[in-house]
Amino acid sequence: MYIRKDGYYKLAKQQGFRSRASFKLIQLNDSYHIIRQGSRVLDIGAAPGGWMQVLLHVVGSTGTVVGLDILDILPIHAPNAVLIKGDVRDPSVQQQARAAINGKFDTVVSDISINISGNAPTDTEGNLELSGIIVSLLPGLLKSNGNFLIKLFYSPALRPLQDRIRGCFREVFTTKPPASRRSSSELYLIARGFKPVHVGAIMAGDR
Repeated sequence: MYIRKDGYYKLAKQQGFRSRASFKLIQLNDSYHIIRQGSRVLDIGAAPGGWMQVLLHVVGSTGTVVGLDILDILPIHAPNAVLIKGDVRDPSVQQQARAAINGKFDTVVSDISINISGNAPTDTEGNLELSGIIVSLLPGLLKSNGNFLIKLFYSPALRPLQDRIRGCFREVFTTKPPASRRSSSELYLIARGFKPVHVGAIMAGDR
């Protein structure tokens, strides 16, 4: 049974986080260190802003966090937080994100998901397609040797996307942090050392 108000939900309320998902990012970064002080980070699918709260704490005053979502995000009162409302698939939105830091990002993270319909095959296919789109946009958003973190949902059809990501990063890990619900099929892929020169070849091989 889905229990919304579990221990992490209550802890998030106590600590002022907007989402229990904040603890997933804390645990993942504690293990893989893909975000550091001074990092410039793009958070795709940032609403309601729980990951941005964590990111801003990690990057400190010398870093920048850009949160992007098609949904409204309540203001985050930090001088190095930038909120963009828009669809990441829109080239003008991508340009707006790059303009916020005058370049590409050290790390791109995404906890994004489609609106769940309740039809498992349809939802799995939709999330897989969305994840593939985000990966295809990395050359325009992530700097060489940068890091990447994305939520995925387990499916036998996931393997080609994982292989595609492995082809353009130095090292790739998949894990499920303690804050993820046991009943959830979600897992997180962490990739370090982006090699953008390989992306075109990898994508061509998928067609």
